[in-house]
Amino acid sequence: MEPTTASKVLMFWLAVTCIAAGAAAVVPSGSAEETQDLAGCLLSFVSVEGCVEAIHDAVTHKVYDGLKHECCTAIVLLGDNCWPILFPDKPYVPMFLKAVCKLIGGVAKVETVAAAP
Repeated sequence: MEPTTASKVLMFWLAVTCIAAGAAAVVPSGSAEETQDLAGCLLSFVSVEGCVEAIHDAVTHKVYDGLKHECCTAIVLLGDNCWPILFPDKPYVPMFLKAVCKLIGGVAKVETVAAAP
């Protein structure tokens, strides 16, 4: 049986993460700290169950059901330098995902926490 596109994407990202994790300084999940490598950037999404698939579905198929609160938290807290690493040819993706999360109500509490001193 042929794997679905989402599962192929997940398998690819997991393989890349496993290979790069040995040489990478990993930042805690959902951290806004600066990271400079693919593994550190990807860890925020991989650590949230279903988030990689939800982002893939949102960006490629415009299906937003999978963007739950935990995934939106990872999206909002991801460092700005990670987006060009994860989506080098799609500079609109961070604004798009953050806007979708805001519209579906997945980031209300995250914005409050992020704005606190």
